Amino acid sequence: MKEWWLQVGLLGVPLLAVYLHLPPPQLSPALRSWKSSGSFFTYKDLNIFYRDSSGAVGSSDVVVLLHGFPTSSYDWSKIWEGLTQRFHRVIALDFLGFGFSDKPRPHGYSIFEQATIVEGLLRHLGLRHQRINLLSHDYGDTVAQELLH
Repeated sequence: MKEWWLQVGLLGVPLLAVYLHLPPPQLSPALRSWKSSGSFFTYKDLNIFYRDSSGAVGSSDVVVLLHGFPTSSYDWSKIWEGLTQRFHRVIALDFLGFGFSDKPRPHGYSIFEQATIVEGLLRHLGLRHQRINLLSHDYGDTVAQELLH
């Protein structure tokens, strides 16, 4: 009985090896559609996924959507069409480490870096000096507070 850890190791190591080599699951049709309607921009050699849709004619309002933890820009999929009816432009990104964006390891993730990435996206889209509406929840709230600061 004193060698129980050896038995656990002999069983656990092969199971872990199998788990680490399993292929990732297939994306649902909805997620495939979400990804195919988006784009990527590069931030410090890292690929950041985003969606950018034109919407309401006659409006000049832009809204940037900041998702929660541990999800992605897909959080906004159910209200995306409604937002495009209200705003001229609707933009959402997957924060670094989330969704379709890169997930570097090891990496010192921070709220400050996520806010800098949002600013980089706005520069990339030519919106650096335009008035922006922010809609956020959960983790995105903290990033939004940093952006407002």
